[in-house]
Amino acid sequence: SGDHSSAEVLYTQAASAAEQGGLGQCSFCGRKFLCTRLEKHTSICSKSQGTKRKVFDSSRARARGTELEQYQQWKSLERPQNKPPRRNNWRQKHEVFIQTLRQARQVQQVLSKGGKVSDLPPLPPIENPDYVACPYCRRRFAPQAAERHIPKCKTIKNRPPAPPQRRR
Repeated sequence: SGDHSSAEVLYTQAASAAEQGGLGQCSFCGRKFLCTRLEKHTSICSKSQGTKRKVFDSSRARARGTELEQYQQWKSLERPQNKPPRRNNWRQKHEVFIQTLRQARQVQQVLSKGGKVSDLPPLPPIENPDYVACPYCRRRFAPQAAERHIPKCKTIKNRPPAPPQRRR
């Protein structure tokens, strides 16, 4: 009950200080404290403002002291650290998705009326902006596949003709 009474005393002091305007503001974090407590808080707050906390990695902490720790260190060395940020082209992907749904609906309508799919005009090609074009054969690949393909394609002697250019 000793802790309970001291908490009540602090609460009543805070309430009376708030009424009298005895609150001071910390220059570091902007929080308000009783003037009697402000000095102590400011000294602690000034120390904590200068340091950044390291992000806690729970998987690394769980693996500490086990065989898994060596594996994780090996994997972290293997991973490239400077990956370029991925472009966010969700709007373009969304438009392609909507277009595909409309084309599928159109095909269903033709089939339900007894028509042939061959009567429909050909579908326009869908181009993924994330793909990289090979300078030798002009085919398009995902970035990692392009890294593998382009050196091989460069050395091919009997290359088939490039695909026809698409009309826009």
